[in-house]
Amino acid sequence: MGVYVHLAVVKDRVSAAAWRRIYEKARHVAKHWTPRPLSLGWRRVGAVRVPQYTRDIENREGLHLVGDADTLITGESFIFPKKLPRSTSWRKRAGSPATPDGDVLVAVAYRSEPEPIPLAHGCELFGNKTLGLSYHVLLVALGMLVENALPGTAVVYGDVSLPDGLLAYRGVASLLGEKLELPVVLDAERLRRRLAAFMTADMLDRTIRDLTPPSPFFGAISDDLFSRLRRTPDDRLCHDLENVVLSCPDPAQLSAPTRRLLRKLVESIRSHVVRGELRQQVEQWGAARTRTAIARGALQREIHLTSMTWDAIEVADLDELAFVYGAISMKTREWRGRRALRAVLDNRALRRA
Repeated sequence: MGVYVHLAVVKDRVSAAAWRRIYEKARHVAKHWTPRPLSLGWRRVGAVRVPQYTRDIENREGLHLVGDADTLITGESFIFPKKLPRSTSWRKRAGSPATPDGDVLVAVAYRSEPEPIPLAHGCELFGNKTLGLSYHVLLVALGMLVENALPGTAVVYGDVSLPDGLLAYRGVASLLGEKLELPVVLDAERLRRRLAAFMTADMLDRTIRDLTPPSPFFGAISDDLFSRLRRTPDDRLCHDLENVVLSCPDPAQLSAPTRRLLRKLVESIRSHVVRGELRQQVEQWGAARTRTAIARGALQREIHLTSMTWDAIEVADLDELAFVYGAISMKTREWRGRRALRAVLDNRALRRA
């Protein structure tokens, strides 16, 4: 399961001068951001060229961000380029009409559909995993800066929560003195207005669920549960989550901290099902559509379940589907949390922990 930030841009609509202005603002924000980001560079030691982590985040290509300078913890590599790339990363299918003048958001919305809408000269500047480290918010801020400068031509999306957006907004406002609009993916009504003319009502509802973050209530549950997990490391808990939980037939065999974590997780999922009215939503959708939503969520969050679990989902009643959908909707950037989530889905016995 990853924590991604994507930034889609239609590069041929952006002049070199306009991108230089955007880059200078992004450079100022990134170089003065708190907490400081970390980069990866090279140095020569004698005749040998070796990689090194560094606080100097700018190189010939642009801004290169890989993690947090204060903790020295790294995620994946992101480049904010000095110049937009010549090549496009969105390939046009043979026989598919490209939409050179369309809203980039429409192409993003259709990216996972059986018949995507290609966007001429569209490219992804980001697209890697931040692992939820603090540079995640900086990347959201840089994406938000580009989206505001290029409306309809750029959009930031991915694992972007409302707290991420607000922190990014405040950071940019303090460093540039500019008040930007939050990313469109954080505003369901703005998404609806921009996409309504391009898709059916059912697809529009599904797209809004895919692009927007979980409800603030459920996000608060996730943050509280998994932040407490990070603050209370336990060797036996780590051992159980890494080696035991997926196949354990009896929760009584697990350590007390592991049972407490699983019990709290199951309670949180069931609470979300009730307070988020997921059971009513599943009733309205029906089993087939709910299974599709579960499958999409599993793909997006990189939750790999066993064939036995998918067999069970194929024949599950609506109550069980509501629980699974609630669990799939739960986001966490903590590996123990991700393992616990998969465990309660793959191993039904753990729901009695």
